[in-house]
Amino acid sequence: MARIEQIINQVYRHLPGAIALAVAIWLLFPFIRIDRTDYTQGKILAYRLIFGLTILIVMLGKMGFDVFFPQGTARPVSSTKSVLFLIFGILLLAFVVYIIVQAGSLFMTSYPDTTTLNY
Repeated sequence: MARIEQIINQVYRHLPGAIALAVAIWLLFPFIRIDRTDYTQGKILAYRLIFGLTILIVMLGKMGFDVFFPQGTARPVSSTKSVLFLIFGILLLAFVVYIIVQAGSLFMTSYPDTTTLNY
């Protein structure tokens, strides 16, 4: 019975982080493949990008705080947690670079359509 309560407590402890991660992934999902048809929803997509990245950056900061400043000096930080922190940071950086490259590519392909120069 005590083991079941311990598992339930662990689930409740990790539930807010899992929900925040799911919401962030849902917010950022349209940016996996974005094309010119999404121009009409540009403002909504910009807000989704801002909120999704904000959630992920806050989660990365919390995770970094937990890794570098663990609660209690007697508990060492597991190497798994440290490796997950590095992987999460690298994935977040890669996603931001991907979005920047994708936005630049989209701008470069649509640039002649947006100019008002008449030759």
